[in-house]
This record gives sequence, C-alpha cells and structure tokens, in this order.
Amino acid sequence: MRVTGDLREKIIAQLADLESRRILASVLKEPKTAVTIGQEVSLPPSTLYRKISELKECTLLMIDSFSIRPDGKREARYICSFSEIAIRPGDGEIELEITPSARSLEKRWFELFFSKATQSFPEKP
Repeated sequence: MRVTGDLREKIIAQLADLESRRILASVLKEPKTAVTIGQEVSLPPSTLYRKISELKECTLLMIDSFSIRPDGKREARYICSFSEIAIRPGDGEIELEITPSARSLEKRWFELFFSKATQSFPEKP
C-alpha cells in the first residue's frame, strides 16, 4: 500500500523517533499491554500513552484485543499493524510503501463485514 500526503509525513516522523521505534519493536511479534510495553521500553506512562496514540493515529500500531485485569478493568493489547515498510527515492519525493500485517488485514476484513452499522434497504411494494 503506497502512502502519500500528510499520512506519509506523520509515519516518517514516527519512524524517525527513537521512542516510537522502541515501542514498535516491542510489539512486532506479539500483542502486549501498555504496562508491559512501558516496562520493556522504560518510558513514563504519560509519554508512553502519547506515543501509543500517535502510532495508532498514523496506523503503525493497532489494538489487537482486550484483556480483563484482576480489578475487572479492560486493558488493550497492542500489536504492530505492518509486516514491512519500504522507503524509496521517487520522482522528487520519498516514496513510502507499507505492507499490512496478516492480523491487520483480518481485523479490517472483520470490521468491514461485521460492523455494527446497518444498511437499510427499501421495502418491497
């Protein structure tokens, strides 16, 4: 999937950020909670949640599932949404191509076909 415009600039900025790359590296293979990611990358919670939000906004990170904590609260488990990123020189600009992960494609397919939105059809006369 070729990425252009503002989204391309946001993704390149996130990939240039060391803390964002460390977060992505933490969830390349398996989904993890923010608490686990924070322990692995040694970031304060406020920074961690801001970075997670930025990574989700530019589609590099996604929520894989939710788990229930012992106190009964729901906790998101994050995973990387891509399997490959390619940056190449193009015609006067940098080209960015992202290959979505299999899990990302699964979730998108499920959301597309099983979303809560209902489509109404005209009644038969």
